[in-house]
Amino acid sequence: MGAIRGAIFDLDGVLVDTARYHYLAWKRLAGELHIEFTSEDNERLKGVSRVRSLEIILELGGKTLAQDEKARATEKKNGWYLEYIRNITPNELLPEVVPFLTYLRERGVKLSLGSASKNAAAILDKLAIASLFDAVVDGNHVSKAKPDPEVFLAAAEALGIPPAQCVVFEDASAGVEAGKTAGMTVIGVGDPAVLTQADLVVKSFAELSFPLVLEEPSPPDFLLTATGFHEDDAELNGSKFLLGNGYVGYRGTLEEYRKESQVAATVAGLYDQAGDAWREPVNAPNGFYTVLSAGGEVLNALQHAPAWHQQTLDMRRAVHGRESVFKTGANEIRVRSERFLSLDDVHLMAMKYQFKLARAERLVIRTGVDGEVWDINGPHLADLHASQVEDRIVVSARTNEGHRLTVVEAIDLDFGLDFVTQRVVADGKTVIREISIDAEPDREYTFVKFVSLFTSNDGVPSPELAAVEHSAAASQRGYRALYLRHAQAWEARWSRSDVVVGGDPEGQFALRYSIYQLYHAAPVHTDKLSIPARGLSGQTYKGAIFWDTEMFMLPFFLYTNPALARNLVKYRCHTLDGARRKAAEYGYRGAFYAWESQETGDDVCTHFNVTDVFTGRPMRTYFRDKQIHISADVVYGIWQYYLITGDDSILFEGGAEVILECARFFYSYAYFKTGKHRFEILDVTGPDEYHERVNNNAFTNSAVKYSLDTAVRVLDHLQRTDDRYYNALIDRIGIRDELAAIRGMSGGLYVPAPDPDSLVIEQFDGYERLEDLALKELKSRIKNPNEYLGGGCGLATTTKIIKQADVAVMLHVFKNDYSHEVKRANWQYYEPRTEHGSSLSAGIYALVAADIGEPDRAYGYFMKTATIDLSGDYKRFVGTLYIGGTHPAANGGAWMSAVLGFGGLNSDGDVLKIKPSLPPRWSSIDYRVSFRGQDYRVEATHGEVKITASPDNKAAARLEVAGKLLQIAAGTSETVRW
Repeated sequence: MGAIRGAIFDLDGVLVDTARYHYLAWKRLAGELHIEFTSEDNERLKGVSRVRSLEIILELGGKTLAQDEKARATEKKNGWYLEYIRNITPNELLPEVVPFLTYLRERGVKLSLGSASKNAAAILDKLAIASLFDAVVDGNHVSKAKPDPEVFLAAAEALGIPPAQCVVFEDASAGVEAGKTAGMTVIGVGDPAVLTQADLVVKSFAELSFPLVLEEPSPPDFLLTATGFHEDDAELNGSKFLLGNGYVGYRGTLEEYRKESQVAATVAGLYDQAGDAWREPVNAPNGFYTVLSAGGEVLNALQHAPAWHQQTLDMRRAVHGRESVFKTGANEIRVRSERFLSLDDVHLMAMKYQFKLARAERLVIRTGVDGEVWDINGPHLADLHASQVEDRIVVSARTNEGHRLTVVEAIDLDFGLDFVTQRVVADGKTVIREISIDAEPDREYTFVKFVSLFTSNDGVPSPELAAVEHSAAASQRGYRALYLRHAQAWEARWSRSDVVVGGDPEGQFALRYSIYQLYHAAPVHTDKLSIPARGLSGQTYKGAIFWDTEMFMLPFFLYTNPALARNLVKYRCHTLDGARRKAAEYGYRGAFYAWESQETGDDVCTHFNVTDVFTGRPMRTYFRDKQIHISADVVYGIWQYYLITGDDSILFEGGAEVILECARFFYSYAYFKTGKHRFEILDVTGPDEYHERVNNNAFTNSAVKYSLDTAVRVLDHLQRTDDRYYNALIDRIGIRDELAAIRGMSGGLYVPAPDPDSLVIEQFDGYERLEDLALKELKSRIKNPNEYLGGGCGLATTTKIIKQADVAVMLHVFKNDYSHEVKRANWQYYEPRTEHGSSLSAGIYALVAADIGEPDRAYGYFMKTATIDLSGDYKRFVGTLYIGGTHPAANGGAWMSAVLGFGGLNSDGDVLKIKPSLPPRWSSIDYRVSFRGQDYRVEATHGEVKITASPDNKAAARLEVAGKLLQIAAGTSETVRW
């Protein structure tokens, strides 16, 4: 298919909403004929000629008219219609119509109207857009109604452009069918549930990506590029160029790579345990496997280094690209590929693969499904078998735990007469198509692969049958349509969550990369999963969900994509029983959430997480049983969702129950010191994991206090809004007799306070008695680069050197509870004592620095957290444990640093506050924010802030911009100098 050169537009419902005038006129006529005619009936008239529309109405009423009576009736209807539209003006054009038409014309695209209406030309004149069209084909020029393609074929002929190079815009299913029959790309404007056969559907041009229509490339500042081939980059690039759609993640490896190069298609939420090894996510068989051979030489980059090589990631549209030039003894072969994991249909993965030879030669393509899967603690596919269904390769497997998954690969070859042979062969667990062609020189050959993936977690009776049927549907729809739907879904994400930075291209790129990484693992398809600590980049950390999600990733989604935020929060509601089981395991009541949580909420964190590099013995750690702040983090996430979105349904759908059960756990866990008349939290591990089993960790105590206070607020909210639900809930979970105790602990819990002289908050009891030394001195004592600094005998355990932000987390999360002076004193005290052994640390120090008015110092930490996956500057091992992969929590820290820190965004749920603190090198920041169902755009420079309310807003939220209280009406802006 060639590039788009012509665009053909229906009129009603696409450019202008005259459909309501047609409806009123037809309804008036139907009334005269004593026929009931509803808006649902009117749907059948869309795209249909005037005569056929009358016939449909007559059929509805079971009546007939003579031919002359039909003519008079249609003339009468048309007269009423013209009367209705007499006063139509350009103001009635649908959103973004003129900008889109102008955009197309500026790029040399010819435009035509293709409408069944006989009044189309007159309406274009009234709308003042007739001059933008090169041709008008309407009901006066054609005799056949849609779904006959006559009107669109006539429009293409009038433009002098082949149908295959035209795109049609239609709002009716009959028009969509007509466009497809004409062999054109069809973009539906309206309801996706109605316009099912369109290649792409948008509600209006306002949400359409204009460049995508013409397949223009994404802007350069959305493209990650690595030029030159280096074998040692395979592990880093696998994470760096990762694709993901929330259902599956596919590492950024080359198509010819196998498990030795850490190829992985990691399935979200499908876990398995092999023997006594750690339970981890399952990697599916690789349906993208492809390798070429020419002249007896296998073109595998690891064995035959390319003469030129480039790998790309289009972050805007989530497309992986690769281009390599291989030189053999007698030839030069250029290979190009692009692949995506569909965001529109999460079960679909698609790839386009192209090659060109300098000289004629027989070439062999080996492509299929590679069942030799990379595992850290596998194997997980205990029973794998392959078959063929028609021309599709079907690979099904069963895991050790009995889960089933199926990968179906289909291929679309377009080689013409050069095609010679194709056969399917099995090579161990790999099922391969061997395709031989006599390739001509300087001709680009293309084939497309469609890979469908289903598991027994998907609620289908048979993953194999579902995958086969899905594969057939994908092949039928075709690569271009599937790509358009996927890319538009990503474009829509960026339209609501992009952050534009002025004056700092490097920081801009790193920030966008961080946003991309946050999105890749977000579960769009379910609220029973969350984002693992390493995203979907592999099996590291058992694919488990940590506190990272609530504290570091959730804020991004709360303010930009509340629907996804709700999925993340609901995951904790669904896993409440797992938290109850863990609390009971340790002899407590309530909900003790898993430190490492999988699909059931049971804790898969072991007591021995690290191996001593000197003795080879496993080391006892206290992550699982002593990091109780995880339950407080869950409470924080749920309550923040309610405050920022205003959606209290989360409380009635499990959120309130979670909060109360966490409060019950904390009361069960706490100690009451009668001599001090206070509750204390003893024997815990805070965010700083180098110091385990400490008493009264400042962050933990503050988080527990927040949880108890939140429980009290939830009780009051439920009683006030739905007393019946309130009573039913507290009786069902049997907590009524404990409510007074929880309220009492809320007011009597000890929270470490700033020292009256230094203003420093002691991280935990006895911290000040530890050895105080410089970080450089500690590192000089290290004997093995992978040795663990915490635990019972770690170098940092007896010193003040901490693994990561701890008190600083408290100062950020509970920023409104501490003065500017206290925050500054603690930042200055703890910052030089922090080793930043966790990727979570840098973003927190950036946030606090921005908060205390030092954005220049914050900037370095922002860049550290924003570039971690780009630079690969992170630990690959703790002891002997591999911990490589992506870092979505650090990516969340980058967004928080930029928007909550430099952009000054903050809210207590009542007022949205904006007080920028831009670093010197940033000239501006431009971001979007959603607050309590209303959307705003924030544009800030060093001297002023401009807030624009979306025209779709239904209410005016309370805003405080640089200290000034505002309420901005929908579609208006206000600028505040500061």
